Amino acid sequence: MSKIWIRIISILEIVGGLSGIAFVVWEIVATPIERHPVAIGAIALAVYVFSFIAGVALWLERPFGRFASIVVQAIQLPKYISQLIIFMFSFGFDVYVYGMLTTNAQPVFGFELKFPAFNQLLVNVPDAPVAFGISISSCVFLGVLLRFKPKRLSQDDGIDGQRAEQALAADSVESGGS
Repeated sequence: MSKIWIRIISILEIVGGLSGIAFVVWEIVATPIERHPVAIGAIALAVYVFSFIAGVALWLERPFGRFASIVVQAIQLPKYISQLIIFMFSFGFDVYVYGMLTTNAQPVFGFELKFPAFNQLLVNVPDAPVAFGISISSCVFLGVLLRFKPKRLSQDDGIDGQRAEQALAADSVESGGS
């Protein structure tokens, strides 16, 4: 069961990374060149490239893939909106719940579904509402990733253990022979 979840997470991170890269590159090319939006676009592009790399490494069951996927899911976990910063990233598939206080001081609660990639990374947004949300899919995926132990890690430990035993046997032969 865990392997199926790992495959699903890795596919979503790969698809989310590739589509996010395409969206961000299109945004950078389509908008007028200003330093601030290009810098924000470069950060978003780096996050989506990291998501793609994490998905590929997780598919290959590398220890780095598990660690990188945990980081990707941690980036996807919070959804925050205020006048100072808006921070939202989604990779592949994201369901999140949120609570918002509009500029008219009306509370709003709801949920959103995002597929295949979505981001809002903005700074100094006047008249933005205040909102906080949490990704349900990221919580589930983090739980799966935290329990997952990559096979490569256990195979590497076995190889290192065999090498250590061989080195000890060679040392005992050398010392016994002199």
